Amino acid sequence: MRLLVKNLKTVLPILAAFAICVAGLAGQEASPSSPHVTHLTSSFPAGPGGHGLVVIAAQEANTVMMHANFAAGDPANLEAMKTHAGHVLHALDPQSGSQGPGLGFGLVPAVEAIVEHLQLARSAPGASAAVRTQGPDLEAAARAVGVRAGRIAALAGRIRAATTAEEAAPLTVEMRTLALQLDTGEGNDVGAGQGGLTHVEAQAYEILVGEGLLRVLR
Repeated sequence: MRLLVKNLKTVLPILAAFAICVAGLAGQEASPSSPHVTHLTSSFPAGPGGHGLVVIAAQEANTVMMHANFAAGDPANLEAMKTHAGHVLHALDPQSGSQGPGLGFGLVPAVEAIVEHLQLARSAPGASAAVRTQGPDLEAAARAVGVRAGRIAALAGRIRAATTAEEAAPLTVEMRTLALQLDTGEGNDVGAGQGGLTHVEAQAYEILVGEGLLRVLR
């Protein structure tokens, strides 16, 4: 009998923790806005790999940053700069049938979808306080990423049209700086359009916590 009691003392905390976890997972379906929050944070049906839109955007931004860095790293090689500028464009917004590095979804479509589904989440009847409170900053940061992506695309187009390495090289340096800011932003004033994906992710985490969901982006 004492052995049984001893084992129960060991098992009961585990069972209690499991029950809390199950309750938390069940709570993921409680909020009317949660389908759209799910699209943002964990599962977007039209996206690659079953990821949420925030993760898709981050992965495509990583590809943009990588190839912008490659382009700026070989300033004497015009063809290399043009090649990597093309890879940047593909990761930003793939054209129909185009091939290149990245997920094939595009950073620009990802941030546009983030804004769309966030607006749907905020307008849903009974939307949570977390969505209403954190949503505006998340949307502002996502829009800033989209604006910055447009500036990068314009630079990439100019690089591809360049006729000399001397013409293209300073453009690649500018492109690399802007590509890094896709993640970091250009400051912390999100309302002024300075936000980056770091700010998007931070607000998405706050929404997850506020809705009682697991604090995981996937």
